Amino acid sequence: MLRKLMLYLMVLATAVKFASLAYVFTTDIERLPVAVYVSTGVVVLFGLFLICKNIVKRVGRKELASYYGLSAAAVFFNLIFMKIFSRAEIATLDLLILGTMMDILVGVVFVVLTVREHKYVRIKMGTDS
Repeated sequence: MLRKLMLYLMVLATAVKFASLAYVFTTDIERLPVAVYVSTGVVVLFGLFLICKNIVKRVGRKELASYYGLSAAAVFFNLIFMKIFSRAEIATLDLLILGTMMDILVGVVFVVLTVREHKYVRIKMGTDS
């Protein structure tokens, strides 16, 4: 159940970030610094790789956790970079590319849940009839 939820949210987040990047690249590329585009692009490319891999072969929880860890790190970098090096006014569309603190929170929670669930051994008990 956790893997399915992580997979669906990853597909949705990757699609939103990809569409936002595509729109900004076609309209106003100088809207944000290049480092923000690069970090978000790496997350999108990794998400697209995992989506393609899921079509061919099942993607595991560890790979999804690595996506969420990378995504949280990229959002953290984007927010710090924009705070220190840029004084640009941020619009709603920019937040789709940059990310928010909620993205960091969701990423960290999914990584913690994956690590925590990995520690337990599940034994399937058959019913005696």
